[in-house]
Amino acid sequence: MLLFLGWFITGHAYSQLEMKAQEPKKNKGQLKAPTQFAVEGLNIKNNRILASNPNFLNKPLGERVNEKTLRTWSYSLGFQTGLGRWLRIDTGLQFIQNGESYAYSNVSSDSTFSYENRYRYLGMPLSINFHWGNSIKLFAGPGITPMIFSQFYQKTAWTTALGSKKDEKLKEKNTEYAASGLQVFGQVGLQWIGNKGWGGIIKMVYRNQLTNTFSKYNESIHHAYGWGFGFGITKKLG
Repeated sequence: MLLFLGWFITGHAYSQLEMKAQEPKKNKGQLKAPTQFAVEGLNIKNNRILASNPNFLNKPLGERVNEKTLRTWSYSLGFQTGLGRWLRIDTGLQFIQNGESYAYSNVSSDSTFSYENRYRYLGMPLSINFHWGNSIKLFAGPGITPMIFSQFYQKTAWTTALGSKKDEKLKEKNTEYAASGLQVFGQVGLQWIGNKGWGGIIKMVYRNQLTNTFSKYNESIHHAYGWGFGFGITKKLG
C-alpha cells in the first residue's frame, strides 16, 4: 500500500512538471493589414457598348459598328489601410484611359485608314477587399470610381492609292463629352510585404463604366468596359 501511494504521488508530480515545462502555443492567426502607400499600373483591354442616341438625331452608327478593342494603361497613387483581420480599404487618385480602335483597308486601291480613340479621366477609386494571409496575402473585392472627364485623344493614320502617308493627333475637351462619370470594378490578386516594409502587388481587374461617355446632345451613347492585369509596389507607413 505504501509503495502504491509513493508511486502515485511521484507520477502525479512528474506529470505536473512536464505540463509546466511545455511552452504555450503561439497564435498564428490572421494579422491586420498595415497602412501602406501604393503605386500601380493597369493594362486594360477596353471594349465599348455603342448605340444611337434616340433622344437626339437618332442617326445610325455607320462604320463605328466595326470598332475593335484597344489596350490602354491607367496609373494610380493610393493608400491601403487594414480595417480588421479580414478587411482592407483602398483609396487614392487614378489616371484612367478607356478607348477603342478602328482599321480599314481597300485591297484594290491600296488605301488604308485607322484611328485610336482614348477617353481620359481623373478618378478617385474606393474599394473594400477581403484578404487572407500575413506576409503573402490573397485579396479580392469590389470597388467604385467617381471620375472627372479630362480629355479626348485621337490618333489617326491613313495612306492613299498614290502612296502618300499621313497621321494626325487630336486632343480636345468640349461639350460633346459628359463632364463626369462613374465606374465600378472588381479585383483579385496577390500581395507580399518584405522585411523592410517594401512589397509588391499583382492582380486581375474587371471594370465597367455605368455612365454615358458622351453628353445627352451627342448622336451616340457610349459605355466602356474592360478587363486586364495590374502590378505595383507598396511601402509600409510607420
